[in-house]
Amino acid sequence: MRGKTTKKPGDRRPSEAGGDTSVILKDMQIIGDCSTEGRLRVHGRISGDVTARGLELTSTGSVVGDVSASEGSDSDHAFVIEGTVEGTVRATHVEVRRSGTVTRGIEADDVVVHGRVQCGILARNRLILEDTAAVEGDIRARRLALKEGGEVNGTILMGERATKVLSDAKGAHEASGTHPKEGELAATAPSELPAEGPKGNSNPETLVPGRE
Repeated sequence: MRGKTTKKPGDRRPSEAGGDTSVILKDMQIIGDCSTEGRLRVHGRISGDVTARGLELTSTGSVVGDVSASEGSDSDHAFVIEGTVEGTVRATHVEVRRSGTVTRGIEADDVVVHGRVQCGILARNRLILEDTAAVEGDIRARRLALKEGGEVNGTILMGERATKVLSDAKGAHEASGTHPKEGELAATAPSELPAEGPKGNSNPETLVPGRE
């Protein structure tokens, strides 16, 4: 199949947010970009970019392309990854389950990782790395919870300065009409941060289990 899919009445069901959920079955393969104003549940394979209000990528599902939240998506429309995304995931709330893999990084407000992420993570609000998490690449997060057993192979920057640097870099790319290269999502060097320390109540909060 190519392009957008057509749905039979039996393929439509109310989502948790009250809209419609489109389903890509396990034996289906979509070649081309896929866009929906509702939620998307993927058991099969999509070769192309995906835009949806919410996403459930099951353990048998895969996306070869970028995954992005559609306009109007919020924290009630989570992007849950149990399969493989060979691209970047951009949404408000992203959860990578234990069997899940994202190969080109995550950019979101809140991120929870049980599985594997390559090319780094930008979490504008909070990042939780569970004990089975494995991250290859740099991390930029306002707040971080790293549980014992979780692995990070890369640098970690925290607080408002870290997220500001990434926002400035993103704005520069958008202004020039270019896009970050693979691995650049969270690759801003620590030397690019302002020399002065955080002021007032801008200190980053590190959440470590068992400590206050």
